[in-house]
Amino acid sequence: MASVVGICNNALIKLGQDTIISLTEDSKAARTCNQLYEDTRDAVFRAHPWNSLIKRVELAQLSTSPAYEFEYEYQLPTDCLRVLSTDKVEYETELFKIEGRKLLSDDTAVSILYVAKITDPNEYDTLLREAIAARLAAELAIIMTDSNSLVQTMWTLYQDKLREARSVDGQEGTPDRIEADTYLNARV
Repeated sequence: MASVVGICNNALIKLGQDTIISLTEDSKAARTCNQLYEDTRDAVFRAHPWNSLIKRVELAQLSTSPAYEFEYEYQLPTDCLRVLSTDKVEYETELFKIEGRKLLSDDTAVSILYVAKITDPNEYDTLLREAIAARLAAELAIIMTDSNSLVQTMWTLYQDKLREARSVDGQEGTPDRIEADTYLNARV
């Protein structure tokens, strides 16, 4: 069964460090993992539209409106890390902007596809957990070791794990359909 401590221990093992029992234990490794884990996880989440993190939702329109350019504003879900698209595919381009925790649009109703901040590691793909552990190892290497070469090795490992996880993740499901439009059909 996957756990946050398990991901942290995978990162610590890559660095040749002792493992931890919990994030709250009184050790440098536990304190550092506790401080870095969430931000590191979220950075990996934002790096790719992971299948295991995708959600769809209709947004709630706010009673306020933007000062200019758009007619309506919508509150993003609290677990939204990255908006991928809206349901307005009938237009040639989706006209919306993200500002703070709001989506601005001229549409009276908006549904979004987004990358969610899911905190249960059991919901992640195995390769995604490995990528998080590798990124965490790279972040921890800066603090836990005095070895610049180990830091570089861990960043290389992270890039390799991220590339592998993205590749496998991108091969699941039916590929998105590419519609021809005036730009694709234009000839110079």
